[in-house]
Amino acid sequence: MIGSVKCVSAGEGVLGSIPPSRQHVGDIQFGWRLLRQIVELGIGNGMVVRERDVVAVEAAEDTAALIKRAGEVCRKRGWVLLKTAGADGANGLPTIDVETIRTLAGAGGGCLALSAERVHLADKTAIIEAADRLKVALVGVVEEPSGKPGSGPGG
Repeated sequence: MIGSVKCVSAGEGVLGSIPPSRQHVGDIQFGWRLLRQIVELGIGNGMVVRERDVVAVEAAEDTAALIKRAGEVCRKRGWVLLKTAGADGANGLPTIDVETIRTLAGAGGGCLALSAERVHLADKTAIIEAADRLKVALVGVVEEPSGKPGSGPGG
């Protein structure tokens, strides 16, 4: 719970009315296995991908700093932010809020793909509304034990 807003898991599939593009789906499929390895190595729990290139990896900074850095490095708009957490939840579960969506859109991101079970949304309705308004695809990815995206876009 953040303030008086209950945090809930993201859920599976496209959240909202903006579907991921084919490029987004390809980037999610490419990046998800890499992201799981980064998480399991304890490096971070977020990564930015554009056209199957890793643009940035979250490390000691927070998600907002990762997004801003990716926006500076990647001049092309429409990149994908991938977000998950370790299976044991030892470092807690990441939480996405409306400000995350605003920051993502402002930096040039076009899609946020997050673990359906391992990432919380603070005020899911407001987040989906913001993503729709800002034309950001929001996708909940169900992870297979292998770390690959299961159901969800192209899974």
